[in-house]
Amino acid sequence: MARHRYVLRNRSNFQRMFDEGTWVRTEFFKFLHRPNALSHNRIGIMVGRRFGNSVRRNRAKRVFRAMTNHGRMHLAQNADLVFFPRVGMDKVPYYVLDQIWQSFAKKLPM
Repeated sequence: MARHRYVLRNRSNFQRMFDEGTWVRTEFFKFLHRPNALSHNRIGIMVGRRFGNSVRRNRAKRVFRAMTNHGRMHLAQNADLVFFPRVGMDKVPYYVLDQIWQSFAKKLPM
């Protein structure tokens, strides 16, 4: 489980991500990333109701949390990330999503 200091929660943090972050789009999800002034990474997850019912939305959140916890060593330090699932993500196995995430996490320019 993520600790509170590793999670983006405030509206101002999300707004700063939208204003200053860089988009990365994949087939099954997209995410924003930007450097932060902290000594650790923070993640945020935004899943709207259009994605599906609560079971689908909560599964998407669990998958994103698991991907970032598993791949924490590949992230550049001092980064904020916000994840957005895309339609069809819930039909793809976890290992496929994790491989896509790992390939992008290694290339992030931070």
